[in-house]
Amino acid sequence: MPLNSVSTDNDVLAISWSFPVPVESVWAGFKDPEVLSRWLGRPLEWDITVGGTLVVDHGEGCTSRSIVTEADSQRGLSMTWEFPDEPDSRITVMFGSEGAGTGMDLAHYDLGDLMNSYAPGWMTHLTYLEAAVSGAPLPSSQFWPLHSTFETLYGGAAEEPAVPAVSPAAHAL
Repeated sequence: MPLNSVSTDNDVLAISWSFPVPVESVWAGFKDPEVLSRWLGRPLEWDITVGGTLVVDHGEGCTSRSIVTEADSQRGLSMTWEFPDEPDSRITVMFGSEGAGTGMDLAHYDLGDLMNSYAPGWMTHLTYLEAAVSGAPLPSSQFWPLHSTFETLYGGAAEEPAVPAVSPAAHAL
């Protein structure tokens, strides 16, 4: 698994991930609704330009709504994050070349008490993103078993981090 690090320093959930594909392929995971549906949910509305709205059906009546605040196919994107019965938050995703592959830093801000519940979710989604952009999508039936594994691993890491932390300061566009 290409999880490089996860941290919750300074009230920011920060995850660093490596993908074995070029930046353009990882960007397609955010821009292409078909690829997006393989890792995040079914896009109901998808405009990934600055000011655009993204509405994603995550299943079972859970729909997220985001407004894109920054978008650059080579550097990353920033957006708001609205999820039912949760406080509004923000997400920044930054890309960087790593040889023939791509490094990605995801930062999720303003989660408050939800930070530890979001970490296993993002790790699961990023596993699905990697599989989708690598041409080997994972079956949706495996999402919750994998999520449960990450919850178990991350729950044990809450007291002693199992992976090194990243600096949230590196997440500004």
